[in-house]
Amino acid sequence: MTKLRTTSARLLGRTLFATTLAATLGAGCRTKPGLPFAALEYPMTTRTVTVGTAEIAVHDVGKGERTIVMIHGLGSSMPAWTKNIAALARDHRVVTIDLPGYGKSSKSNYEYTMRFFAKAVHGVVRELDLSRVVLVGHSMGGQIAMTYALDYPDAVEALVLTSPAGLEPFKDGEAQWLAQMTTPAFTCAADDEAVWVRHAQNFFKPPKDADFMVKHRIAVRGGPDFADYCVAVSRSVAGMLDEPVLDRVPEIDVPVLVLFGEADALIPNPFLHGGSTVKLAKKAVEKFPDAELVLLERAGHMAQFEQAEKWNRAVVDFLDDHKEAPTNRRARKPYRGAPGGAVVPLYAPGTDPDDPESTPAPRPAKPKPEPEPAPKPDPEPEIVPESPTPAAPPAPAANGAPS
Repeated sequence: MTKLRTTSARLLGRTLFATTLAATLGAGCRTKPGLPFAALEYPMTTRTVTVGTAEIAVHDVGKGERTIVMIHGLGSSMPAWTKNIAALARDHRVVTIDLPGYGKSSKSNYEYTMRFFAKAVHGVVRELDLSRVVLVGHSMGGQIAMTYALDYPDAVEALVLTSPAGLEPFKDGEAQWLAQMTTPAFTCAADDEAVWVRHAQNFFKPPKDADFMVKHRIAVRGGPDFADYCVAVSRSVAGMLDEPVLDRVPEIDVPVLVLFGEADALIPNPFLHGGSTVKLAKKAVEKFPDAELVLLERAGHMAQFEQAEKWNRAVVDFLDDHKEAPTNRRARKPYRGAPGGAVVPLYAPGTDPDDPESTPAPRPAKPKPEPEPAPKPDPEPEIVPESPTPAAPPAPAANGAPS
């Protein structure tokens, strides 16, 4: 374990040095023209759902009483769930999404905080009319899932958190340092080698069938929306650090499954904390009112991909154990914050369907006009009955013609 940590720290240090140097030398985002994210080939079909000002890509498959909503992690996209969707879709509807700023979803000058993402996920839930929702989140997606459960407590039945962010405490100085390091230029400047190194950090032993993650990342570098993606990554890191959920975990009153790879090289942070993933996971899970922990051997940060069969089995067993809808939920008001500054809001002012305080009050119905009186019919002509006695014929004229 110590050797793994040391190797990881060296790899991360090498990556930081290489990418920071490249940014300093002006490599920036203009290494060579790249593909738009929409041109990437996914191993699943996608369509878009309009949520306010965002177009969110989704993959929707399976049927069941419950819906599994799968949320990817930092810098990732929905194909990270390639090995898990089919197993969960046997008995459930499964909706996999690309978060705004990532993958095939729209990219704009959004704030990209955890609450922003939670609102976007809730918009998908509402637009698709999903019921009995279980959120499955990886890394940053796990922190988004916990934020969602806190902001929309009546809209989720359970959480599955795999290698979740948000459970590791950071001091103010540490958080500030990480946020300052992960600038858009840091993400944009990564060359092929740096991308491969960062990719390897996610695994105990990088599987060959995960190479597409690197190829996708390299293919879009320098593309028309790559700079916007780099901004999304930078702001997402700041959002994770600015909105910790660890102290609010006791408020999450739904069943929770937490899964970690025992060889996770990213949690705890190898630069600032190091130490044992297992120890951190056990300590964090104790804070939940109703949670269980599954540790997967020979798995790193992307345990759901590296040990997919064991991960799938653990999640299916958890879902089978919690088939009934939870009762006696504590009522809490959802978050109604609005993004400030010059960022683009997910919903235009006054149009957020989740915020009645910003939605215009319904106008009173106009009184119906009085119906015009129907025109009176013309009086019918008086009918004079014929005399029952026929009139006598006139007397003939003198010349024989009638008079």
